[in-house]
Amino acid sequence: MYIKQLSAVHMGPISEVSIIFPFLESGNPKPLIIVGENGTGKTTLLSNVVDSLYELAGKAFHDVTESDGGSGHQYFKAISPSEIQIGQNYMYSVVEYTSPRNAEYSVGYVLKSGTVSADQVKSSNSFCANKKVSWNDKDNYKVAFIKKEESETIFGRSVFCYFGPDRYEKPAWMGEKYYQQDENMHPSVKERWSGQLRKPITVRNVNDQTLQWLLDIIADSRCDIAQTQTGLQIEHIDAGNLLLQGAARKNVEKIMSEILGKNVYFGLNYRNKGRSRFNICESSNNSMIIPSLDALSTGQSALFNIFATIVRYSDDNNIYNSITLSQIEGIVIIDEVELHLHSNLQRNTLPKLMKLFPKVQFVITTHSPLFLLGLEEVYGSDGFEIREMPNGDHISAEAFSEFQKAYTFLTETKKYQAEIKAAINTHTANPLIITEGSTDWKHMKAAFTNLSAASENAEAYKGLTFDFLEYEPKQSSTKSSVLKMQMSNTELTTMCKYFASIPQPRKLIFVADADDTTTNRELGSETGYKKWGNNVYSFTIPIPSHRTETPKICIEHYYSDDDIKTPVVINGVSRRIYLGNEFDATGISLDKKLFCVDRNSCGPDKIRVIDGTSEKRVFCIQDDQKANLALPKMDFAEGVLNKRPEYSNVDFSSFSLIFDIIKQICNDTSNE
Repeated sequence: MYIKQLSAVHMGPISEVSIIFPFLESGNPKPLIIVGENGTGKTTLLSNVVDSLYELAGKAFHDVTESDGGSGHQYFKAISPSEIQIGQNYMYSVVEYTSPRNAEYSVGYVLKSGTVSADQVKSSNSFCANKKVSWNDKDNYKVAFIKKEESETIFGRSVFCYFGPDRYEKPAWMGEKYYQQDENMHPSVKERWSGQLRKPITVRNVNDQTLQWLLDIIADSRCDIAQTQTGLQIEHIDAGNLLLQGAARKNVEKIMSEILGKNVYFGLNYRNKGRSRFNICESSNNSMIIPSLDALSTGQSALFNIFATIVRYSDDNNIYNSITLSQIEGIVIIDEVELHLHSNLQRNTLPKLMKLFPKVQFVITTHSPLFLLGLEEVYGSDGFEIREMPNGDHISAEAFSEFQKAYTFLTETKKYQAEIKAAINTHTANPLIITEGSTDWKHMKAAFTNLSAASENAEAYKGLTFDFLEYEPKQSSTKSSVLKMQMSNTELTTMCKYFASIPQPRKLIFVADADDTTTNRELGSETGYKKWGNNVYSFTIPIPSHRTETPKICIEHYYSDDDIKTPVVINGVSRRIYLGNEFDATGISLDKKLFCVDRNSCGPDKIRVIDGTSEKRVFCIQDDQKANLALPKMDFAEGVLNKRPEYSNVDFSSFSLIFDIIKQICNDTSNE
């Protein structure tokens, strides 16, 4: 069973998309690659496909869909009116499947929310037109069109798995039971015959399962060797079976060889010698090159687990499928395939691994132009298809927008590095503060000016002198002589590590927000600041007393909520900074009067600052003009720095926590 057509209407950022999936003349599926900027609906589109697989498989296998405690089941993808595109009153999605053995075969899935009639959907969708689709116009609706016997055959014979992105938060639409789902690798004999698929469609944290399966494969490929009067002899196994079982092992080793770029085989470590029983040896000289699978890089391990899982799932259906990879059928969905992968793994290795499975329908999202280049080399320009969201347009690899962006970044790199170096290597010996964002230094500069002028701080800040790296966003319209750079927590960390690698003529102090766990770990320290050597230091902003309950903060949270929410009038409209906890998870304000476009930042447990740009505006629901009421963070920062009257009485006292750390660093006389 393969996907034939996917349609989505008024769903999140998607206005209307209809994709007919491509096939070769042989009937084998072409890989379908979905590209687009963040927020264009790539993951939303995939979520419908994955949900359809759950619903179709759930017709026959009771371990696929989780019981809701009553007569029904919980949905993998919860139907939420909040996903309806802004300005519309309904959404629907249709996924139709076909069979390589019967072109007329058709099963599928329909999801609907909001006010739309079944006849309206039928008139624009041929699959629905031929099915008994009926619903109350205002109700949520979801149905899978497949017979129980068909589901048993299809899902018992083929591979269906979804590799989602590695996220800290589960998608808002995903049912809790599915997010927590664990894989049971050792079911009882009774369970094997009680309607259990035993192969979770959503695949995560499968390293241990892969290792156990590898042991099974290697055990099957081994034999007893006995000494006889005439020499050595194989015992207890037919030679023909031994060859077949050895082929399964060779195929898994082929996958690992592609990943490592050299011919390798799996050796066995002695028991009780580390966590993994496997080592990896080079075939040409039998030398061990990797002592255990635990020693693989994150990217290598991720790739191996993806493709080993495909084989393992198929092997569970029919052991001969692990012997002949080209016969494995199914659908493999991978969101953000380039995660953890080095450029070589993206461009060269990944396409070659996919090519080993010609009967698997790969549906993949990516931001990587290197991956697309590799696909073109391995499959040819007509061997795969690229669709660009949010419209689902069919584009060529060369038309992928990331190619142009990558080229632009490359050509600007030398100029950019020179500007940064010139800004840092000035003739002053003052320590230089480098902040995560272009608003951060403005708040800190305003705060230090205010605090150092206060008589009560005269002694504390006496002789404390430092500079800020003053810069504007790269897209800023300010005069060209001003330093412009794109800075985030990732860029800040990279810059810190780079400058720490070479001696610096003056102290460089990198200051990051406290809203990212990884950055906290890399740049922060329990002792207050981290000393990198070569005159380079870093720290994450300490948590003020009024934010201890919500410690994931950025620089704006150093002000009180009242100060943050100070209104200013711009072009006759009263605007201010809004926080995420002023809205529910759907973006509706607690008083039901306002709507926030940036719904990902909204919710009762979120204090994220809503950056009031046109893409993340807040407006009155009753306002036909939808005037933006949210103030951009940059306007807030410049208003504070330039002493706009509305901000004349803001309280800077919490910023003393930052300057206390800076003072400690400035007084550090060591230069390791």
